[in-house]
Amino acid sequence: GYAGHITFYSGLPGADYNFRDRTEVEGGKPQLHVTTQYGGGGTQLNSLKLMVSSDLAALTAEGVKAASWTDITNRGTIAPNPTITPSGTMDISDVVEPGKPLFFALKFEGATDPDKAAGNWIVPEFKASTLLPDGSAIPVATLQTAGWQPFSITNDANAWYSRGTPIVDLVIIGGGKNAPESEDWYVTKPLYFTKVPPDRGTPIQNIGTNALDSHQFVYTQPGTYVVTFIGANQTVDDRKQVMRQFEITITE
Repeated sequence: GYAGHITFYSGLPGADYNFRDRTEVEGGKPQLHVTTQYGGGGTQLNSLKLMVSSDLAALTAEGVKAASWTDITNRGTIAPNPTITPSGTMDISDVVEPGKPLFFALKFEGATDPDKAAGNWIVPEFKASTLLPDGSAIPVATLQTAGWQPFSITNDANAWYSRGTPIVDLVIIGGGKNAPESEDWYVTKPLYFTKVPPDRGTPIQNIGTNALDSHQFVYTQPGTYVVTFIGANQTVDDRKQVMRQFEITITE
């Protein structure tokens, strides 16, 4: 029969009918990837730290100082020079607490040193995600969506800032030799690694539009996918729905 409404689920991550009601994930591995550059003649190689907290009570300078932070810098590679340096994938499963968000921070500590310059740090990439057992990944935040807020603890003349709209990179100018001591943080909004939005289908026909004879969708990656079509008719008093599923295999 004729369906006034048809919704299409491709079976791709984010569009899987089986996960239409899912709001929490289990068995996922929280992970992080950061890319850095260190320039401006800087030689204080340990002046940038990557920090994480699950108990930040307020996004204020006082809140940052009061929170408990874990240093995860050594879980990845940090740039020793102006070369763009990816951190690699950092497993942060051990710092995630059930039901709690994580706050990430870029912490800059520049020392006053007559022989070593604080230099400039640039962060052009930040990606947080949850890796699922099936090998797919659920995005949690990117450089552009992490909601960065700067907090200057020591020396207000230095501060983190972002460049570009949308954000292209994060920057702090630490200065040269004998530059004033500085402590500055760039902190994300709360990020949830177990909470996920329910998967959603794409409406491909609504009442009042012409009846579809076909629907085209392009899969760009090989794999096996469960495709779902939901057909429905609805009146003021009643709703009838039918589901059709097909398993397809895409090869190269």
